[in-house]
Amino acid sequence: METFAEYIMSEKDFSKKIEIMFYLKRKTNIFFDNSVIFKAFIVRMFIETMDIQVDANKVITAMLLCGCKKINNSQDMEKIKAYAKDGADFLAKLGFSKDFCTICEQHNRYSNSLPRKKEADILELADQFGGMLLDRPERIAFPIEEALILLENRNLKNCNNIYLEQFKEFINIAKEVNVA
Repeated sequence: METFAEYIMSEKDFSKKIEIMFYLKRKTNIFFDNSVIFKAFIVRMFIETMDIQVDANKVITAMLLCGCKKINNSQDMEKIKAYAKDGADFLAKLGFSKDFCTICEQHNRYSNSLPRKKEADILELADQFGGMLLDRPERIAFPIEEALILLENRNLKNCNNIYLEQFKEFINIAKEVNVA
């Protein structure tokens, strides 16, 4: 019998992956909304535009699933810090490999999981940058330029994200072709 992990990983079409996620949310009540789709689209465009040498299917799928245990508008810092690890544990039960679960857990740096996977650095960039481009209850979305400055000089200050420079270049390319 095929696991959920095998099922979604075998699907290469982005739109069909989104549909699968929609049904998973209905069945399991995971966190999945338009922000997740937006961030996965950023991942896909970054990998394609910059010709990043990773398994694109794996990284896009990880972006769709890495926040599955996120709690909307939580004020509890312990829950915020634990959701990536909780999500990785949940994904393991769905049949995902330890490597895939580690990538998902590392999309933020709260678990201090080391060594970091290069794919996790891509998720980190898309998650943080994409989040800044969206309105939240407590603030309006940041303009692209401001989000990029905050990403580099606040969010990732003192962090070594191996794709940061390529991501900044990608955003500049996207702005030039009016994608961003």
